[in-house]
Amino acid sequence: MLMKVFNKGQVVIPVWLRKKYNINVGDLVEVIPEDKGIRFIPIKKEKLTDKLFGAFAKYKRGKIEPDAKEIERATETGFIEEWQNEVNRY
Repeated sequence: MLMKVFNKGQVVIPVWLRKKYNINVGDLVEVIPEDKGIRFIPIKKEKLTDKLFGAFAKYKRGKIEPDAKEIERATETGFIEEWQNEVNRY
């Protein structure tokens, strides 16, 4: 497959490849230089809600409802982890 390189070094990923690899506008793509060329690997960003999904599993099992402090603590922890991941990525 041939693709044209534009002024800013941009290339267009064909729609069928974007769909196949679930690449959307704003997604990150890791660029890896190799001996024979360049490899692009889509980086899947885990949503904060996905990270927090298991945080309250113990309450579901025991049918105990978390209080506001526990919800705030889990949310804050997830936010800090996501922030640190973003900072470390660059």
